[in-house]
Amino acid sequence: MIAPAFDDVLLGRLSEASGVSGGEGAVRRILIDEVRDHVDSLEIDALGSLVARIAPASRTNGSRRRGPHVLLCAHMDEVGLMVTAIEKEGRLRVRRVGGIDQRILVGQVFRIGVNGLRGVLGALPPHLVPRADREKVIAIEDMYLDIGASSRDEAERHVAVGDYACFDTTYEQWGSTRKGKAFDDRVGCTVLASLVKRRPPVPVTAVWSVQEEVGLRGAGAAARRANADLAIVLEGTASGEAPGASAGESAPVMGGGPALTVQDRTLMADARLVDLLERTGKERKIPTQWKRPGVGGTDAGRISLSGAGIPAAVVSVACRYIHAPAAYLDVRDPQRVTALVWHTLESLRKEWT
Repeated sequence: MIAPAFDDVLLGRLSEASGVSGGEGAVRRILIDEVRDHVDSLEIDALGSLVARIAPASRTNGSRRRGPHVLLCAHMDEVGLMVTAIEKEGRLRVRRVGGIDQRILVGQVFRIGVNGLRGVLGALPPHLVPRADREKVIAIEDMYLDIGASSRDEAERHVAVGDYACFDTTYEQWGSTRKGKAFDDRVGCTVLASLVKRRPPVPVTAVWSVQEEVGLRGAGAAARRANADLAIVLEGTASGEAPGASAGESAPVMGGGPALTVQDRTLMADARLVDLLERTGKERKIPTQWKRPGVGGTDAGRISLSGAGIPAAVVSVACRYIHAPAAYLDVRDPQRVTALVWHTLESLRKEWT
């Protein structure tokens, strides 16, 4: 069976949506509209994850060879900021939500709250900073969001403590390159939606999880309810490409195909699943590569420990500059991830015990 096409248009819509951890509502609404007519059931769980269930279509001869129950998971949330205080001068104090490098923050434009009010993350300019401090990284505690307000009363008419702020980034494309924010993990969300809309060949619980960036929280709760036989997590991961990096240090690379995980900070990937994914790639002439072991963590770490334990693997798209204002990916990679996972599900129906 021909694998589903990756939905590039949906990636753009999801990339531009605001969905900092704990505030994933806009992303969730887009996905609900996208998949509701293609699944057997759809619900939002207690933490906010979107959970769909899909039974395989009957075969043409009337039999139904169900195969294992597979949990497919991608997280909706992105890194960002939260407003923690509004000062009398109208400045907004903030904290980081998720892993953002403080070095990249000063001067960035953010969209704040449900109305998307724009603000600039400010700090004192260099000529007002003591010379000895000019080369130091400015701590988030010394930064503030400036929305142009001149008083607390004026600022409070537009924002509130607890409002989220995401990077203000426009989705763009040229050739096979895509630029946008939150490819970690809106690209995984898009792959998952693309798979679901074709009705996978085995029983699937699809989870678009919340709060991955702040502790893999949503996936753990959803996995306990799903009680699946195995799990595949779909991710956007960091490309190692950098000037002067050796071949070993630069893996995985953008455009190199699906990146397979053998081990990271949260997971020892199930060897049978990894072997099947690699073998399926070779059989289908889909190039694959390895994510550098020991780096990062994903929802698979929490899923694998759910209940009595769930065999889990991770398939990722290599993206340059994740957790930053803008990232790049090669759209051929999520197309290949979609095909690889689809054909792996077909193989699971036949051989997984």
